[in-house]
Amino acid sequence: MKNTVFDEQWWDNFSNENKDFTETCVVKNVLSKELIDLLNQEIAGSLVNRFGKKDKAGFRVFFPKEGKGMVNREFINFLYENPPLEDENIVDYCKRSFTEKFGLIVNSVEKYSDNIAVKLRNIVAPLLEKNGIPVCGMHVTVFIGNYGWTPLGIHQDDKGANVIHFHLGPGNKTMYTWDQEKYKELTGLKHNNHDIAPLLPHADKHEFGEGDLFFMPWNKFHIGFSDELSVGLTFWFVNPSKTIFLDKVINTFFNKCLDNEKDDVIVAQKDFLNNEQPFQELLSGLKIDDTSLNGSLQDFLKKIYNEYKFSIYSNGGWESPTITKEINDGYDIDEYEHLIGKSIKIINPFSIVYEYDGKGEEFSLYVRGIKMEMRYHPELISIIEKLNTFKRQDVQDLLTGLNQDWPEEIGLYFLSLIYDKNGFEICEDQNLSIEVNN
Repeated sequence: MKNTVFDEQWWDNFSNENKDFTETCVVKNVLSKELIDLLNQEIAGSLVNRFGKKDKAGFRVFFPKEGKGMVNREFINFLYENPPLEDENIVDYCKRSFTEKFGLIVNSVEKYSDNIAVKLRNIVAPLLEKNGIPVCGMHVTVFIGNYGWTPLGIHQDDKGANVIHFHLGPGNKTMYTWDQEKYKELTGLKHNNHDIAPLLPHADKHEFGEGDLFFMPWNKFHIGFSDELSVGLTFWFVNPSKTIFLDKVINTFFNKCLDNEKDDVIVAQKDFLNNEQPFQELLSGLKIDDTSLNGSLQDFLKKIYNEYKFSIYSNGGWESPTITKEINDGYDIDEYEHLIGKSIKIINPFSIVYEYDGKGEEFSLYVRGIKMEMRYHPELISIIEKLNTFKRQDVQDLLTGLNQDWPEEIGLYFLSLIYDKNGFEICEDQNLSIEVNN
């Protein structure tokens, strides 16, 4: 298989092939055997991580015999109790776990595999440099199985949801697509349509196998067919509608600012029209500072948008923030002594973003999608800016200026906080290369 270099020229050629991301296309023999093996292994690892967190959102299993599009929640529970074995790739895991035809759809895979997040972000870097980062971020979904027809039936993805499908095999897959106007003429835009056979003569047929890449713009109605076990890793490059964008920003803010500890019951109110107490209860349930509450609506919206934007940018454009080392591995932020004498380096392009108004006692920083508040010191900003060069940095040198005013322990704790958020890697030797190559 070809060892593709996903450079600017390759993505330019790809853009020409799909007419600037407006037409469906298949590019043959794109992925190397090494990359396929790596991704298959990492997908299995992402399931181990997900199962360990008991996170069942965005995880669906289907069996043909149970009916069209029916999710089997009982079998999901079985899988969560029986994760992939150590060093078992996703193909071997599925062969061991499933004894009948099945379909498996897993969302937000990049959240549960940092290696996939880094590797795939590196692959699409020239594309993002040319086209920009989607305002709602990017995400990865994996489609696995030998189900036959896609369990969802003939459907259309959300507006603006363009998809690049990396086919890992081993089985082949066929995608049938219909232009929106043609499909409207045939069905009146029927979604999740399982009456497939009469429509196939009117479809465009796209066949691809192990190592191939498939692109489809959002406005195509489509259904896939895979009668042999196959794995597809899909990179979603979404240009959302204004409604979806607003919904994402507002809901992200709401989920961060809802004070879950304020769960007192609000009793029925006398003098209902004039009683302002419920409004005060409403405000008390949000973790928002007085400056934001008393400012203009536009200033308030700008603040929550900036937080949303900084979070996505610090995470390299990925929608879902990283899972901390504390949650993943039980890392103790207070045990920062292990950083003494070490060299560290940020993985490009996961910059640390910081925000300081020039007068407050605190500043905000965003690491891999996670916001933190810290007491301000100019040397902390200097440390961030040095790390953001993506060059190797000695911890001792980073803390030299800060140690003149603050104890070394504070600087080490600051770095430990960033390390916990997967903000940098520790260089184990002088020749270590942190960046992931294609």
